Amino acid sequence: MKRFNEGDVVYFISSSVFIKKATVIRNASGFCTIIFDGNGNCGASGTCVRESKLYRTEEEANVIVKQHKEANKRR
Repeated sequence: MKRFNEGDVVYFISSSVFIKKATVIRNASGFCTIIFDGNGNCGASGTCVRESKLYRTEEEANVIVKQHKEANKRR
């Protein structure tokens, strides 16, 4: 079953720190093709990522970012 559908707004974590807003343009076999909002450089193509790397809300993504920061403090 698909977690996301075409047209859904999602949030992607880049470099374990930055949260980027994107839109799903395709979903197949557990992978989503997304286009980042506000990025005019992408053109008609997008970026393909695993569904597990996407979050429905910015708050969900923030929880993961905080976990990464805490883990890095312990090192």
